[in-house]
Amino acid sequence: MIDQPINLWNSKFIYILLLNLVNTTAFGIISPLIPGYVVSMGATLAFAGTVTAIFSITALFTRPLSSLLGDRLNRKKLLLITLLLNSILIFMYPIVTNIVWLYPLRILHGISFSISGTVSLSLGVDFVPKERLGEGVGYLGIGQIVGLAIGSNIGIYIMENHSYTLSFIISGITVFIVGLMLLRMKYTYIPIKSYNEKTNKWNIRLNDILAVKLLPNAFFGGLIVITYGLTSSYLVLLGEDRQIGNIGLYFIINSIVVVILRPIFGKMIDRKGAFYIILCGFSFASVSMILLGLSHSLLPVLIAAALVAVGTSGTMPALQVDCIKRLDISKRTLAMGTYMIGLDIGVSSGQLFGGVISDSFGFGITFISTGILMIIGLCLYLMYSKIITNK
Repeated sequence: MIDQPINLWNSKFIYILLLNLVNTTAFGIISPLIPGYVVSMGATLAFAGTVTAIFSITALFTRPLSSLLGDRLNRKKLLLITLLLNSILIFMYPIVTNIVWLYPLRILHGISFSISGTVSLSLGVDFVPKERLGEGVGYLGIGQIVGLAIGSNIGIYIMENHSYTLSFIISGITVFIVGLMLLRMKYTYIPIKSYNEKTNKWNIRLNDILAVKLLPNAFFGGLIVITYGLTSSYLVLLGEDRQIGNIGLYFIINSIVVVILRPIFGKMIDRKGAFYIILCGFSFASVSMILLGLSHSLLPVLIAAALVAVGTSGTMPALQVDCIKRLDISKRTLAMGTYMIGLDIGVSSGQLFGGVISDSFGFGITFISTGILMIIGLCLYLMYSKIITNK
């Protein structure tokens, strides 16, 4: 296995941070544009929701495979292959002329993105000292949030001033560049011996692809990222519907608050634990979604962006760090994969049901009902914590 680093800010950790930032920026360029792109091809909002959600649903079912491959193969080579595949698939979006063909394209992209996302996170954690996991995971999260914010604004700007096609082309080129950057990183990894020469069989068990004891963490992580699935897919359309200009500033404000709070929350997780951080997270997420549902101008939208950033900045790394600590170092990708199953369910639920509810009842009801769901999540976490404490 790899040697654990002594310092957090080592060269490889910094390099992975940079790679994740650029890669997430590329994904952010197209992520908020998919529903509008599908609608522009003549589809309904509900259909656009299913096309958007199929990506996360596919990623969900691919996570067990991601966990297995990431822990048993060379992570650098696996990440390189999937990054190049991601690039090719992004280039294919503007080529597709029939909306039906978007389904297989989204499925293939979901598979590739699921593996690359899981492996890149576990690769980053490989270079984080054990006693500073909360802080390290927090910084990895910052790279993702900032990348999504930058990418979303770039994508929206290009779409509004040029075309959807140019957005896809720039995104695909950026992912390809990330692959080239990865080639320069030195990485040595010895995979787990999984082939049994006596029985001529591969040793694959259930706990190699799914960590059952981490499923509660995955569940609560999935609940809170419903807010992301909703805002990343329908915030732009909400702005158009209510004629709110500069709606892309939501992502900028969100990322700024995350950058400020993630390191603070990371240190709190390492020193004090996660209980109160998670309670506050669901509370702030609830208020932010209700505020978005009531917003008809830019100011409350930006306030909601800051509030949801407070909610997710501590909750997500707290749950993630707990997953990492509860499994052996050789199961890093399994811990990431199991946790991200919940995230996939949450994001796809926000995308799928967001489209259906918005089509029938409007954006206001959609966001307000999500806020109520966050309150339910808060209550469920209190019940779960009490049960664990009693045990």
